[in-house]
Amino acid sequence: MSAQARAGISPIVLPVGGGKGGIGKSAVTANLGLALARLEHRVVVLDADLGGSDLHNLLGLDNDRPGLGEVLVSRDLGLKQVVAPVLEPRFSFVPGDAMVVATANPSFQKKRKLLNAIKALEADFALLDLGAGTSITVMDFYLTSPLSLVVMLPERPAVLNTFNFLKNALFRALERIFRGNAATERVLTVFRERSRGPGAMLVEDLLAAIEKARPGEGLRARRAVERWRPKLVLNRVRRVDDFAYASQLMGWARRDLGLLVEALGFLPEDDLVAEAAALGRPALDVDPRAPFCQGVARLALSIGQWAGRGADWALSRGHEGSFERAATEFAPLFPPPGTAWPTREELLRRIRELEGGA
Repeated sequence: MSAQARAGISPIVLPVGGGKGGIGKSAVTANLGLALARLEHRVVVLDADLGGSDLHNLLGLDNDRPGLGEVLVSRDLGLKQVVAPVLEPRFSFVPGDAMVVATANPSFQKKRKLLNAIKALEADFALLDLGAGTSITVMDFYLTSPLSLVVMLPERPAVLNTFNFLKNALFRALERIFRGNAATERVLTVFRERSRGPGAMLVEDLLAAIEKARPGEGLRARRAVERWRPKLVLNRVRRVDDFAYASQLMGWARRDLGLLVEALGFLPEDDLVAEAAALGRPALDVDPRAPFCQGVARLALSIGQWAGRGADWALSRGHEGSFERAATEFAPLFPPPGTAWPTREELLRRIRELEGGA
């Protein structure tokens, strides 16, 4: 679809979240946004890490521009007034709240107004770089779209953190739906207070309890769960064997939470990312041939095909076979040291072993 044909269509909003800080969300957001812009998509990247905004540093910008903080506290300043092109004609940026005090926890009404303004931006994609953790503000921003990216490191503690991040987001989504419904709120409280981690609860038990407490509401809750389609990006991957962590999270999320997580891609560990950050530039702007940048380019191609078709993407069944599909596409970025690269058949067999072992 051409840019002219997409005029007037709401952007695809992609919140970028994860279980903790230091996992590379900002680097992924900045470089993915730039890659999409270089594919001739109109992109707006917003620093939504309220209370800890620093995405401007990765873009080589000074902290001297009004952004989300000013929009949240001002009655007169609108979101479109703080959108400014940077680096590329199609790449725009909205700073966070580093220049404003006490905007880390805006009211739900202010957040809703802001999110509606984001959906009205003249862009193909709006990427939200979220803060760490599972605060209500982070969860509300993460749930603004049925399509979202979750960034994870290839480590077992990271899998647990990411699982709990998704679990908290699920409960926040249901709490918003059933606000004021005392019977359903009690059910959610009981299930939320169960121990963290996989196996502590099954979504089917939760939905059954909601239905028992309030007949008819179990189906409503199920539809909310099924509507949400997180996309997984495994970051700082060192070898193909690390792919198994993605498969593990996908299995836990489906079994326990009823979430159909799609494996979108695997980004290599790359010293260039830190070097570029020290220079105040996106890695893609320093060396587009670097392994991390090649991975980001693959992500951008995968995401870019849905420009102007966000509703279709949300309804697609991209999660089916996504682990094998992504692993096959990204594995060439991780050649085994000192050995010949395996054939496609050998690679597929190894990928199936990783998926089965998770």
